[in-house]
Amino acid sequence: MIKETLKIFSQNVRKNKTLMNTIFKNNKNNIDIILVQEPPKSLIRHVPSHTDPIGDPIYGTPNHSDWTLFIRQDPAQENYARVATYVNKKLQKMRFTLKLDIINHRDVNVLAFHSGQHINYVINIYSDDNQSALHFLN
Repeated sequence: MIKETLKIFSQNVRKNKTLMNTIFKNNKNNIDIILVQEPPKSLIRHVPSHTDPIGDPIYGTPNHSDWTLFIRQDPAQENYARVATYVNKKLQKMRFTLKLDIINHRDVNVLAFHSGQHINYVINIYSDDNQSALHFLN
């Protein structure tokens, strides 16, 4: 499926899981890509640890059956991604990939996708008070 136009929705959800679920539900039929800044994260489970009897916590960002999640993974809590990109699963044939080889930063997502003979990119950037992403890109 090759599309000539993509409908992109961008929102800072301020870590609000309810807002994320509303965005998923209300946009599955009319939006192709959702760019999220400050995505929510929640504890998924604890995994065995050599240093903590409770185990090490594993956190995750919400998934949805109609959307494919692209997010930079880093086990360190202080480096958790502040951007997440969701692609509507109806666009799977366009072969979206997260390009960490181009930019690997918690505040920037670069997605590549194919449309016909061309490779295109979508960039999702979060700008914090310190302009961390901007300084990284300079």
